[in-house]
Amino acid sequence: MAGLTHGAWAALALACAVGCATAPRIEVEATAGPTPWTQLDADDDPRDFTFAIVSDRTNSPRAGVFERAVDALNQLAPAFVLSVGDLIEGNSEDPAQLDAMWSEFEAIVARLRMPFFRAAGNHDYANPAMARDWVRRFGPSYYSFVYQDVLFLVLNSELFSSYANPGHAVEGGDTQEAQMRFVERALTEHRDARWTFVLLHQPFWDTPGDHADWRRVESWLGSRPGTVIAGHFHRYTEQVRDGREYITLATTGGGSRLRGIDRGEFDHVLWVSMRGGRPVIANLLLDGVHGADVYTAAMRDLMNALDRTITTEPQRVVAARFATGDQRFTLRNEADRPITVRGRFAQGRHFAVSPSEIERTLAPHASETVTVALRAPAAVPVTSLSPSLAHWTVEAPGEHHAMRSEVTSWLIPERLFSVRAAAPVTVDANLRDWAPLRFALERWPDEDGTPASASLRFDVRCDADFLYLAFDARDATPAFSRERVAEEQDGITVELDARPDPARSQNQGMLPSLADGTIRSLLITTLGAVEPLPDPRLAFLPALPAGVRRAVRERAGGYTAELAVPRAFLDERAGGAWERFRLNVVLQDDAGDGTVHRYEWRPSRFSASGTAISGAGTFVRMD
Repeated sequence: MAGLTHGAWAALALACAVGCATAPRIEVEATAGPTPWTQLDADDDPRDFTFAIVSDRTNSPRAGVFERAVDALNQLAPAFVLSVGDLIEGNSEDPAQLDAMWSEFEAIVARLRMPFFRAAGNHDYANPAMARDWVRRFGPSYYSFVYQDVLFLVLNSELFSSYANPGHAVEGGDTQEAQMRFVERALTEHRDARWTFVLLHQPFWDTPGDHADWRRVESWLGSRPGTVIAGHFHRYTEQVRDGREYITLATTGGGSRLRGIDRGEFDHVLWVSMRGGRPVIANLLLDGVHGADVYTAAMRDLMNALDRTITTEPQRVVAARFATGDQRFTLRNEADRPITVRGRFAQGRHFAVSPSEIERTLAPHASETVTVALRAPAAVPVTSLSPSLAHWTVEAPGEHHAMRSEVTSWLIPERLFSVRAAAPVTVDANLRDWAPLRFALERWPDEDGTPASASLRFDVRCDADFLYLAFDARDATPAFSRERVAEEQDGITVELDARPDPARSQNQGMLPSLADGTIRSLLITTLGAVEPLPDPRLAFLPALPAGVRRAVRERAGGYTAELAVPRAFLDERAGGAWERFRLNVVLQDDAGDGTVHRYEWRPSRFSASGTAISGAGTFVRMD
């Protein structure tokens, strides 16, 4: 992303310098008649000051962005700089790794010419080893300070509720009991502060779950003037709750799709000027300057409503082969204003789609069903069908300009798939006992419609003790490395859910799934030909059940794999003898240029944009 030019940053710095002058009135030689200035009373006060806040630089950080922000802050010269945590990638217990990561970060912030205040994020304070390491390096993980009669309260959100283990504090360092006593004492001792800033990493007011301790903090804040600032989501949102401004920052170099202001996704520094007893907030994007309302909760709610407009209804097929059928989509307007929906339906590899386009305008809170016809020139096994893509544009008038959501969903016939009993399988990635494999991901489309160069066939069966899965990946350039995490190389990811309905068939975003325990109820594993580098970003995933067996074998033109899951695991999740499970299989294809394509057999159940299909990929036992 292009940054502000040197001249633009210099102009901002000059504007700050003029605004921060100590003289209450500008002195000029007396002039009779008209003047080329508007007034001589400077917008200034001896107690005025400015400070800055930087945000997340973790979860696939982008090199050089945080460093550019540091250089810009040196030009702008605030009184000091604060953070909202996630300063290092972290999520490790290896002292050498932690030393290297902290050394890298400290070398960057050492370039700042003003004080820097650290905050603990879930990447910085992820486990007992890191908690102890934080205390050894930096002392307390929560603290306060006062400047110009303004109270700054910096809290450790991982003591309120660990991101990796919601509802529990990270142990090994400070305790939540002590932090709560500290918060109550600090607010009591500084009850007359002219403003209070509370900074922490996780925005608990926007996070699923019951956060009783955070509600206590809000009750202690009472009606005192203040602002609460967090990070964590890598997506900016400003909102007002009970008369107090709450701001969740975007990123300062952290992982982001950078879809712009209409998604709250950008790199920035929050610039805060205390003027006349209250803050004036500006967002210094690394490609522009915007006010605190650059992306509000109302704008976020509208965009979320646009994202949820489309629901793909399951297209149930009874026969084993598909020739004709109808795909239905429910269009639902959850917004308080009219929306316009346009859909374009690509012709599929196995079937034609008609009509090719639709357009609808929905009144507030209205809904409508749209039906498109699928016609195959010849009947095709449902297990071999490739999806066609539906490209949706949903628009609505926003607070400042029209807002638009672009969503891609699938057209795919769906049925209940069988799991039949068979003889026990030797898990060695030799598939001699499996041929033919029923299910295919062949010429699977990317979002732009480009067919995949890699392909996959797989199958499932069971015996009295195990559920077995077999995979045959065709890939001209398979690449496996012990120096990379599994998500960044070739492989096959398996997601299996054996819980009873309705939980099994429901879809929801990743954060709610983490908060309500859905993630920890699933079996999720990636099969690769080598043991990959541990991925600290996925520390929240459950451990594999006892007794799971895996094998992967490279061969000319690809690799094969087998996975055996104990039936005891399925029975435990089902609450009795299992009858059904839900499966998704993801083929990961390393393109060789740093890009890893992910081809899902069924749309991800964790999609937050309404593209998941209820119950897709369900298998039933056939004894």
